[in-house]
Amino acid sequence: MTTTTPSPRKASRTKTKPTIARIRSAARKVFYAKGFFPASVEEIAEMAGVSRATVYLYYRSKDEMLLDLMRQDLEYQLEIYAELVTVRRISLAAVRKWLLRLRGEQEERRNSLNLFWAGANLQTDILDPVYRHHDNIIATLGRRFPGFDLDALPREQREPRRIKCYMMLFMIEGTTVQITEDGPGPRVKVMVDQLSRTLLHFLQHGEVMTSPPE
Repeated sequence: MTTTTPSPRKASRTKTKPTIARIRSAARKVFYAKGFFPASVEEIAEMAGVSRATVYLYYRSKDEMLLDLMRQDLEYQLEIYAELVTVRRISLAAVRKWLLRLRGEQEERRNSLNLFWAGANLQTDILDPVYRHHDNIIATLGRRFPGFDLDALPREQREPRRIKCYMMLFMIEGTTVQITEDGPGPRVKVMVDQLSRTLLHFLQHGEVMTSPPE
């Protein structure tokens, strides 16, 4: 039996990241280093090792590039929320472990938060996926947890519960993103312990309680 050996050029292509992945990676590096507004398409193209024209084959503008990176971050965060749905037995310890995982991932991707600040200055329709993101999280968690299950409620009760779900998600984001180990605010352990009890209660009952029973 004969075997074929790929040519050096073909082998090289298989080891090379797809062009779109290189552009995305380069855009992140440039945006993180310089900020979104000072960064140029030319700098991103140079970092990616492609021409400016090649970048425009994938993105019509720098704004569209930013939106694509924001979508990636939102999709990744949604995947982490989906992990909570798959936990075999929900308990205080399990919720706390998941919150620490979420916080760790948020810390790793802290630079990407700057992209969202930049996105806040773009036109409204560019930000539609961001506004829909929390509803996607609610729908994902609602597949298992009564507190997030809007479909199980009568129509007139859905919007009030949806507001409470948003409040719960804002509490999660505020704790996992803004509270830092060496910051001047509350200690991380105390905040995570408190949030774990609050989230567990909400998952079960759909009520935001700042001091749920121990």
